[in-house]
Amino acid sequence: MSSFLPLKESSRDLVVEVARALEPRLPEITESWRGQVVREFGFDPRTVAALKRLTLGTGCSYLKERDFTSFLENVAYFGVRLAKLDVDTRAVARSLEIYQAMCEPHLKELFGERSSEAAAALDSLNSAAFNALAGAYFDSKSGESDALLSVMETEHTSANVSNLLQRVLQVVIATFGASNGVLMLKLPESDVLSLEASVGIDPDEYGLNIPFGQGFSGAVAQAGEPQIIVDTSLDERIVSPTLKQKAKTLWGVPLKLNQRPVGVLVIGFDKPYYEWLPRECKLMQAMGDRAAAIIERARMLEALKEREALIAQLSGHLLSGQEEERKRMSRELHDETGQALMVIRLYLSMLEKAVKTRTAKSKITETVEVVDRTIEGLRRIIAKLSPLVLEELGLVAAIRKEAKDLARNTGIVVRVSIPDNLGRFATPIETACYRIVQEALHNVAKHAQAKSVDVSLQFDRGELKLVVADDGVGMAEHKGTNRGQSFGLAGIKERVSTMNGAVRVYSVRGQGTRIEISVPAASAPDAPRPALPASGGAQGPQLVLSASAQGGSNA
Repeated sequence: MSSFLPLKESSRDLVVEVARALEPRLPEITESWRGQVVREFGFDPRTVAALKRLTLGTGCSYLKERDFTSFLENVAYFGVRLAKLDVDTRAVARSLEIYQAMCEPHLKELFGERSSEAAAALDSLNSAAFNALAGAYFDSKSGESDALLSVMETEHTSANVSNLLQRVLQVVIATFGASNGVLMLKLPESDVLSLEASVGIDPDEYGLNIPFGQGFSGAVAQAGEPQIIVDTSLDERIVSPTLKQKAKTLWGVPLKLNQRPVGVLVIGFDKPYYEWLPRECKLMQAMGDRAAAIIERARMLEALKEREALIAQLSGHLLSGQEEERKRMSRELHDETGQALMVIRLYLSMLEKAVKTRTAKSKITETVEVVDRTIEGLRRIIAKLSPLVLEELGLVAAIRKEAKDLARNTGIVVRVSIPDNLGRFATPIETACYRIVQEALHNVAKHAQAKSVDVSLQFDRGELKLVVADDGVGMAEHKGTNRGQSFGLAGIKERVSTMNGAVRVYSVRGQGTRIEISVPAASAPDAPRPALPASGGAQGPQLVLSASAQGGSNA
């Protein structure tokens, strides 16, 4: 009784007295009440039978024995049924009001002057019953909300689409107390259902692929509306004897997206003639609709991940091909263009010695100088395309050379911090890290307006960690306008993603930009470490370069 509206002891005594006095007349009262309710609301027999359970006509057997707890528990049970029958609580309150109104003439006859007290006692009983009913309605609605939330939660707790489908089916089966079920999805570009998840049913017994219109699932998909089989033993659409034994009643709803069937959800019960109530049908359809949307999003997300993985593979392949193409172009420029320029310079030098006039000698000298500048420019291009220092001396020396070139060409102070014992790494890792440093320093020179830049590289717990930080204007000032810097960072991120690494960019207007990169890498301890020149502290952990830095010892 604690969960229901309490009745005073005096009211209970009077309710017991009223129940015992009215018991002989209750069949007549109930029959009149039934006719009035049907006329007023047009309720079907199932609804009228459930409403009758709330009245004194059914509760008399409990109340005359003072068993109020059982009466109100019975009210709560049938309150849930009325909620599933989708009966409005106002209609329930009106039906109780009609029943009491039909009892009142009998109360006047039986109780005389005490009839008003007897009516008040019945009114208290109806209030207690309605309170229990309201609690049952609330619990039923909460259960529906919980069921829909459980379906939606599967989207966030499932590892993949296959797991998601199985979880959705399990939630639906648990919600309705079914014993088995299947979830089928429409195959792309066809009207055929494919079994994607099952519980308690052998997929081979149910059918792996079912065309629209065939069997129970095909009929649900073709109609696009919920359907039920109350006795599978009598339905010719069920041909499997094992399935008829396992599922004696089947409920089925279509999974719809934009009003088009994209699948079918079927659950089975081990007892025949287990009909769904209107709210149960609506709830199962609502769960199916939400499941369809979730499944569609999950499939799109999985397809997107597969496409991203393919793009990442393609990007890695393109970057690898780009490096190979750079090497090829570098070799061709060196072997063909470079050699041709050297031959031209040789011939010009020979011609310079052969001519006698001062004017001719002067023009030849100028031409030799142009050829020398061209050869020097070609060497820089070759170094950018495929740096020899990276191949021969490794990543550390290549980074120091890039830092030295930046300091010499721009006047920016570059601080390089790399441990002496860093060692060598796999060629793809070293190439990628070098290109990242190259791009980052290029961005500093072109966009940052920085006075200094720090480059650090270290190997820690299986990860190669690279940091490039400048004291320039930051990227916020250029947001949305500086496409070159955006594409440069995009290229850096793309390279890192191909190595399953991570990129973090920190930038504050007026305070510079910091790029942190970490990539998994296995050191190559057996690889020979390059012997760097031991001049000017180049072997130390930190190297500071500025525009005044000269000589190859700092590279």
